[in-house]
Amino acid sequence: MRSKEFRNLVADLVRAGEACEPRCPHARECGGCAYQDRAYAGQVAAKREALERLFTAAGLSEIGYDATTFAVVASPDPYTYRTRMDYVATKGRFGLRARGKFNYIIELSTCHLIPPAAFAAAHAVWVRANELGLPDYNIRSHEGFLRYVVVRRSPDDQLLIAIVTAEGPYAEAAEELARTALAQAGVVGFHWLLNNTRTDLSFGSPLQHWGAATLPMRVGATHLMIGPNTFFQNNVHLLDHLLAAVGEAVGPVASVADLYGGVGTIGMHLAPQVGQVISVEEVAESAALAAQHSVAQGVTNLQAINQDVLSYLRTQAPAAWPVAVVDPPRIGLGPEVCAELLRIAPQRLVYVSCNPITLVEDLRILGAHYRLRHLTGYDMFPHTPHVEVLAVLE
Repeated sequence: MRSKEFRNLVADLVRAGEACEPRCPHARECGGCAYQDRAYAGQVAAKREALERLFTAAGLSEIGYDATTFAVVASPDPYTYRTRMDYVATKGRFGLRARGKFNYIIELSTCHLIPPAAFAAAHAVWVRANELGLPDYNIRSHEGFLRYVVVRRSPDDQLLIAIVTAEGPYAEAAEELARTALAQAGVVGFHWLLNNTRTDLSFGSPLQHWGAATLPMRVGATHLMIGPNTFFQNNVHLLDHLLAAVGEAVGPVASVADLYGGVGTIGMHLAPQVGQVISVEEVAESAALAAQHSVAQGVTNLQAINQDVLSYLRTQAPAAWPVAVVDPPRIGLGPEVCAELLRIAPQRLVYVSCNPITLVEDLRILGAHYRLRHLTGYDMFPHTPHVEVLAVLE
């Protein structure tokens, strides 16, 4: 099954469920939500059935998959869950792309995926940009300046705002936007990021920032910091539940490799229960933040390594650590990383996947020497076809 086929399967199963009145009047056309007009319990049930069909068709029962024990954990709140939203500024509109129509923007006056104050802060920046006469960016003609207004929020509802722009002589205007942003409730910092390519990305090279450079992000008892470009799990309500399950799966061991470790979200959570955490992250900014977090909080048993995961694994001896946690991007581990893990052969693999399709591909390879002991879904993205999966292999 391909990714598009899986998304279509989820869509068909959700649409067959109970209808409800969406909170947002644009929910049926906005690309931010696909299923707000379907009861949330039905969404979770549909994702479970879609995953069950995927795992069964892939033959995962041969390595230990048990459909009778498989479950999908619902988000405690299917609204205001996002830690990041990227709002498009184009054609005189502020909002999100229409579902299936990349060049059409649904203009929003509110958004239920983040708290009202977070949306209001981002919207206030866009309104001020219009007052200053800053031209929106046109993704067809590649003319204009302001591309995105990005808002990141913490569990404590502190906010970090960023504008993503093309090049332009607007330094004074950017400073005025910073003043507007920092005057909004909860905003601790404002960034100006440059994306001067034709690629439509809501990330960019840092040009300048005002206020705090990073956003404090509390995760359970751990306090992390993230920047405007930092990857971070996007469900503020469900992250602690997922981390608790990862911690239980890892257990009290002498050492654990935290591969694709990011800013240390998983590694810092595991540090109190293990002898040593080796956090490996290719993105230099994230690896540096992981190191800063360990120093700032007195965590002496976390080593942050800025290196590509495959390169790092190739330097490791067999049985280098008893447990490895992997949290790869959507492309999954891939055959080469899987081959190195099979060579090193940790006793246990704890796999956090944001893409069930690539997870299945990797499990087929790892199943040569591992048995699947646990598999659980997590609905990190309510109202969308996306679903996270935690797999534990021995």
